[in-house]
Amino acid sequence: MVVVKRASGAIETRGPVGDAPAEATATAEQTSAAAEASAAPAPAPRPVTPTPAPSSALYEEVPESESFAEMFEAQAKEGGTPGRRGVRLGEKVKGTIFQLGADTAFVSLDGASKSEAMIELRELKDDEGILRYGVGDSLEAHVIEVGAKGIVLSRALAKGSASMAMLAEARASGIPVEGMVLSVNKGGVEVAIGDVRAFCPISQLDLRYVEKPDQFIGEKLKFRVTEVRDRNVVLSRRSLLEDEQKQLAAETRKALDVGRVVKGKVTGVRDFGVFVDLGGVEGMIPVSELSYLRVGHPSEVVKQGEDVEVEILRMEAAQPNSPDKSKQKERITLSMRSRQEDPFKKAISEIKEGDRLQGKVVRLQQFGAFVELRPGVDGLVHISALSDRRIAHPRDVVQVGETVWVVVEKIDPNEKRIGLRRISEEEAQRPPEERPAPAAAQAAAAPAAPAAPRPKVGQVVVGKVDRIEPYGVFLVFAGGKGLLPASETGTERGTDLRKHYALGQEVKVAIIDIDASGKVRLSVTAAQRAEERAEVEAWQKTQQPQGAGKKGFGTFADLFSKGGK
Repeated sequence: MVVVKRASGAIETRGPVGDAPAEATATAEQTSAAAEASAAPAPAPRPVTPTPAPSSALYEEVPESESFAEMFEAQAKEGGTPGRRGVRLGEKVKGTIFQLGADTAFVSLDGASKSEAMIELRELKDDEGILRYGVGDSLEAHVIEVGAKGIVLSRALAKGSASMAMLAEARASGIPVEGMVLSVNKGGVEVAIGDVRAFCPISQLDLRYVEKPDQFIGEKLKFRVTEVRDRNVVLSRRSLLEDEQKQLAAETRKALDVGRVVKGKVTGVRDFGVFVDLGGVEGMIPVSELSYLRVGHPSEVVKQGEDVEVEILRMEAAQPNSPDKSKQKERITLSMRSRQEDPFKKAISEIKEGDRLQGKVVRLQQFGAFVELRPGVDGLVHISALSDRRIAHPRDVVQVGETVWVVVEKIDPNEKRIGLRRISEEEAQRPPEERPAPAAAQAAAAPAAPAAPRPKVGQVVVGKVDRIEPYGVFLVFAGGKGLLPASETGTERGTDLRKHYALGQEVKVAIIDIDASGKVRLSVTAAQRAEERAEVEAWQKTQQPQGAGKKGFGTFADLFSKGGK
């Protein structure tokens, strides 16, 4: 029996709330029973003792034919909205079924407001149409409507089915919906949410652009409804993932620091590097930090979805007010290479100065060519050591991918650099006794000898031609090695030095400069001038006049008078 308060102050009593009108629900037997009851004499009315109301309002009877929805509508017109205070659209609520109608179940909601709501019976049935809920059972559902009809619940969003009305409510409330990706269309994917076909743009399918959206076909994913217009429903999965990442990122950042080794999942592979999810926080591995080995494309090293172990190299906080857009977002630089064994350490234990090796040209620069000697170990052939003639660029004599013979001239373990010189295959194939031994080997094999004096500026020495380049000639002399520039050879500009000098040829030169690094600059013309000065001084000594105390040539007049006799 439901008692409804009316403004008139009278009382109305009726059957349970939500019962269908008697005309619509009575059976034939019930109708005949009612007729017999009407023929019988009516019992005497029982006196009714009025019960004081909490206010001046009284109660009045409501006809049995009035529906549950009409009762709520009437209450709404009179300003009363019992049971709706504190309940908002889209809210997930719990309650207990207190009555079952023909098509609707009535639920008493948990909470302080003691609200009552309704839910369609079809949502409480299984796939075979059998009702699985009864009076006294508890359930959870979402509020999809709060209006004149009262509070309407639905479990459809949780079960994955939906109607346009429910999707509109999901958009208003922000409740995620579940759908299955059916196919890929131009610019996005088609998603089935119950009987509704929705669209999710590629840009909203994941946190980053998805190059192959067909990988999601057949998967059930959660989306957020962003637009419902006519029969068009637009979804976004990205907004959900971003919210999840924000919550996770706050905890992850507490554990991140430069130098720390962490694990993550590859979320994107690009030409310039690899993006890794560290747990709500994304970092990037540049191509140069993927491996010690040469990498043509990051996809050769890692695949999307792969788990990797990385070291944090740098962390740069976001600068929202920076004019540089690249600095407006947080940047974390990662490295996989630092977690690998350095091949250079092993290489220098096997490669020695003076070794003749074959290598592949892997990179060309204006100053020289890089040659790969071992996987992950490159050496540099300076442009001056690539050819016997002068060249403008390394590409004039070698190409990337070409195999060349080189000799190791210098190894710098601290800087991880190997200096090379290109040689011909004929020179590389000479027997060891015919090859010029490295300086270190010559020093070890030669008997101990007194150290040669250190070269000094102005000193005249005799050196042997060790190498001929378009810009000059390298000479080796006692105590050192130096460069004789083309401008100091005494030859005409543009002279082919290979035709003027030969390997092993002895050349007399003067030391004209020694820089801070010990490099020696030589000059043929300076040596010639020094010899001329020495000859003049020797001749001057033979021309000293007789007599004590007289030195030099005497006066110009004396010389002239002597010459006149």
